Amino acid sequence: MSVQSRQALRLLKFVAEMKKHNYPNAGSFAELLRKIDLEENISCACSSRTIMRDIEVLEKDYHAPIDYDAARRGYYLTRPWDFDVPVLGDDIISMTLLGTKLATDILPEPVKGELNNAVERTLTQNDTEFFDEAMIESLLCATGIKAAVDPAIFKKIFDGWKMHQVVKLTYTKPNGETSERKFEPHIIAFHKGIWYTKGYEYKTKDVKSYAIQRITNVEFGIDIFETDKKLLESTKKNGLFEYPKIDGVQLHCDASIAFYLYEHQKVKKFKIDRQDDGSLIITLKPAFEHDVIRWVLGEAGKIEVLYPEELRKKVANIGKKIWERNS
Repeated sequence: MSVQSRQALRLLKFVAEMKKHNYPNAGSFAELLRKIDLEENISCACSSRTIMRDIEVLEKDYHAPIDYDAARRGYYLTRPWDFDVPVLGDDIISMTLLGTKLATDILPEPVKGELNNAVERTLTQNDTEFFDEAMIESLLCATGIKAAVDPAIFKKIFDGWKMHQVVKLTYTKPNGETSERKFEPHIIAFHKGIWYTKGYEYKTKDVKSYAIQRITNVEFGIDIFETDKKLLESTKKNGLFEYPKIDGVQLHCDASIAFYLYEHQKVKKFKIDRQDDGSLIITLKPAFEHDVIRWVLGEAGKIEVLYPEELRKKVANIGKKIWERNS
């Protein structure tokens, strides 16, 4: 398993521990990984220092609503939150993501733990046939999807991705218009409650992303393709949909959240200007607008947008709508 794959597995497991209210910390979680390594032999053990870096990644890169409980000496989620690691590439981690996503959602113990262990045993054997049609159907039931997906269609897309098969798919747009496309499924992704496949139109470099619930038919036997590593890496870096970035975002942050901003500054290298009252004015590197908005709203009034003015107005309008609907 690659370094990136092992980190993704650790992040998923750490979030799962917080969801189970086990209050993991760097030491206890490192010990848990060592125990899993001994029992399952999946090479996930690491140091407490590595876990601390993982926690920073969860907070900064994924804006996880994490806080530390001094009494319980561990981390917890301050509000309900779904951790989406969207990209499934040509790596054994793809199976881990599918299995762990299933195991950390709605299934109760002991089924959740047993299924997670089964997935990890399958990973060590590299047996992708574990994901048969019954498993796919269970996965779709448990991932909290916002739109129904036909398990047979999902299985065909999954097999097309796994076997590098060009597929002919029938796709229905939101307006009801139906068309047929020949498509190379390079990536499968779970994004904001919806399953997507991303890749190229056949014999082109036109990048397309299709919501799998809108696919009504899939056929094989057209051609094969080689996975485009550059597309995979670009999607890992920029997300499933590559939105334009905005530059020069300035935020005024309350003193109460200054501690974690100082920690994240070392990684993200945003500019920090400390104010006399302990609050901070930070200037971000180019960022996705929707990510900044979600972060600002997630801090529940502890961040004020100073610049650009258009972003400030958008946040204010969203806040007004929230107030109107909840007043």
